[in-house]
Amino acid sequence: MTLTVIWLVTAAAALILTVVYFERLQKLYDKVDRENIQMQAARNTSVNADAAVNETGSDTRVSLAGEGGNPGKITADAGNADGGPGKIQASEGNAGGDPGQITSDAENAGGDQGKIPVNEGNAGSDPGNISAGDGSGPADINEGNTGAGNGMETQPPVGDSIGEAAGGIGEETQGTTDRSDNYDHSLGLDPTKPIIALSFDDGPSSYTERIVAALQANHVEATFFMVGYNVREFKDTVRLVYDSGMQIGNHTSDHKNLSKLKKDEIKSQVFDNEDLINSVVPVGRIVVRPPYGAINSTVKSVVNRPMFNWSVDSEDWKTRNADSIVAQIKQDAKDGYVILMHDLYESTAEAAERIIPWLLDQGYQVTSIEKMFKARGVITEDGELYRMAQPAELR
Repeated sequence: MTLTVIWLVTAAAALILTVVYFERLQKLYDKVDRENIQMQAARNTSVNADAAVNETGSDTRVSLAGEGGNPGKITADAGNADGGPGKIQASEGNAGGDPGQITSDAENAGGDQGKIPVNEGNAGSDPGNISAGDGSGPADINEGNTGAGNGMETQPPVGDSIGEAAGGIGEETQGTTDRSDNYDHSLGLDPTKPIIALSFDDGPSSYTERIVAALQANHVEATFFMVGYNVREFKDTVRLVYDSGMQIGNHTSDHKNLSKLKKDEIKSQVFDNEDLINSVVPVGRIVVRPPYGAINSTVKSVVNRPMFNWSVDSEDWKTRNADSIVAQIKQDAKDGYVILMHDLYESTAEAAERIIPWLLDQGYQVTSIEKMFKARGVITEDGELYRMAQPAELR
């Protein structure tokens, strides 16, 4: 009897141990099985990301932005019927304030590449840029962001920004005509060849005369957008600019952001300065560059003059370095573009002396905004904003 009891107790204990061990063994098996599935999925993802995605052998590479502020980049190469690659590249901006950039090159049946660069602004102070072309050349639109900064300059009155600066609306038009038979050949320019316009803001100053001398030495012209408080201080320089044949523009009395002002204030800023300039030299109606490039519907309704922003920001206001200014212009200059500089700095005067011969060597006809737009047959209208005057076939 005693042996029977011992046997039964031993059997029960063995059964309990077997059940417990089997349950643990099953959990371990399930864990190993899940890990194997995850590892296989990871391997498949890696293979898919690195492998060719089309019959031409092109590849896709993906990196995701992290919390450190680096942009994520997506690059995809897709071949076409002619065997040439089309490329799409995208970088998404991040909380660090860097703009996201998207570039797309899509080849067409003729083998020429159409290019569509897009830079979208972010919550910081960088501007967004949009350029679109159809294979024969790009057309550009720059729109600012909604941040408190204006994208290209943070401290008035030294410099400007384009587009939606502190609530302004970056609207622009290419003009009312795009026919090459409207080209004006009477200005000493060949509208079928590359033209570029130089513009200088916020002067005049003690450096304006040196810039004018550089322009005259190379037999070219430019536009000087003058601000009222400097017009009053440098009246002789205003006369020098006018007598040298340069175009004079209106940059308001006090370099205030017009998009933040009421109608009466806008009117005073623009037309008081126009009257002041005309009291020094007989310009008449004067074209306007809105400070910071900022306009809205109210500004357009009050300023019944053509308004001009720019296509290339030399960033002379930021770098104050001639080498950097020259490099920036060389990088961004294109036919029909307006270059922004400021005749406030010695570095800009030095850069002008260097960049003007370079532009001429590249085949550009360097002139004022007024002459470039007229040569290209662009009819500018009061209250409208313009930024470039590309050849008719690119508009």
